[in-house]
Amino acid sequence: MPNPFTQPPVLYPTHYVWLVFASALDIMFTWIVLHFGGWEVNGVAQRVLERYGLPGIVLFKFAMVTLVIVLCESIGRINNPAGRRLATAAIILTFLPVTLAALQLLLHG
Repeated sequence: MPNPFTQPPVLYPTHYVWLVFASALDIMFTWIVLHFGGWEVNGVAQRVLERYGLPGIVLFKFAMVTLVIVLCESIGRINNPAGRRLATAAIILTFLPVTLAALQLLLHG
């Protein structure tokens, strides 16, 4: 069993920086798209947005980031490559709506 005192504090710090960055961009682009008359595609996020506004959506999205990091750490400590793949997939999936929103703004702006 690995010694918890000799392991790094987190397994994939660079991945997590990218994940937080992508999530921040997602919030910013969502707000810009909404400002120009668009809508939130994620149904759960849309309900949070309707009920709690911008503070609620920020809290919701970063709660999701926290959940993903906890999952990556939990899985990664059992199976390091699987945790790394999950972290990578989370980054890609988070950048997808950011990319689509940027394209939407470029095409309709």
